[in-house]
Amino acid sequence: MLEPRHQVIFYPEDPAALSQATRTRTSPVHLSTLPSALLCPHASYDMSLQALHNSFARAAGLHPNLVVVLVPLHQEVLMCDEPAFLFSQKGEGMVIGGNTIRFATDLLAQLQVRYTPHLALEESYFEEESAFELTLPFINSYLPDTPVLGLAVGACAKPQLELLEHLLASITDYEEQTLFIVSSNANALLPNDVAAEHAQHLGECLRRGDSLLEAQQHHLLSCCNLPSLEAIRRQKWATQRWDINSWFCKGQEYPHPVVVGEGKEKIVWHLSASLGEMHVCETNL
Repeated sequence: MLEPRHQVIFYPEDPAALSQATRTRTSPVHLSTLPSALLCPHASYDMSLQALHNSFARAAGLHPNLVVVLVPLHQEVLMCDEPAFLFSQKGEGMVIGGNTIRFATDLLAQLQVRYTPHLALEESYFEEESAFELTLPFINSYLPDTPVLGLAVGACAKPQLELLEHLLASITDYEEQTLFIVSSNANALLPNDVAAEHAQHLGECLRRGDSLLEAQQHHLLSCCNLPSLEAIRRQKWATQRWDINSWFCKGQEYPHPVVVGEGKEKIVWHLSASLGEMHVCETNL
């Protein structure tokens, strides 16, 4: 079993405090079918706890057989690892807060056979990238005992994006009852006004199902993990549009992105969203 590396800074190390932080909450609407997807922030719990709950609460009632977590790879791929641009971890799972989260080792072995050398097992990339690890306690809370596949996704030109699209399709061919979790921000660290514009435009693209690549080429988007969002958009099952639940900046919830504060302070927006058929709880009808 792997040992966690990002506790204390990104999430509570104390098991009782972690259990309290990730205790399940309710949502007026839920995802009702699989495959489906959640969009979650990858900031520390201090900044993203409510947004994480807002996303995961929409998966309450689902019983997936597999959870796939797609996180952004912020660092450049080392020359010795090229042409790989997708990375996963060795090991049977990870123990966090006294709880064991199992990895989907059988699926990973099959993907290695099909997608090597573009997919590699390299632990070092997860030492710098915290998004996968900080998501695991929420998976354990809302979707206990579900095996997890973590993939760190690097920069993608057209051939890599098409390969990622094909890989995600092969996952649902292997296991239709899959929940995808995409970890991303809504914009890069940018001045107030530009950050709000980029976040707002991302939201519009997600709601309409527009190509994110085209918006990025016109410098209208700056979110991380755009390749994962675009590859999810291209999946045959993704006939619905992303439903945005909430927006957050510095841990504060807003109805939509706005210019926050004064001057040209640089900020990052986060959002909570879900993709798939939705069910309204009877108590909210």
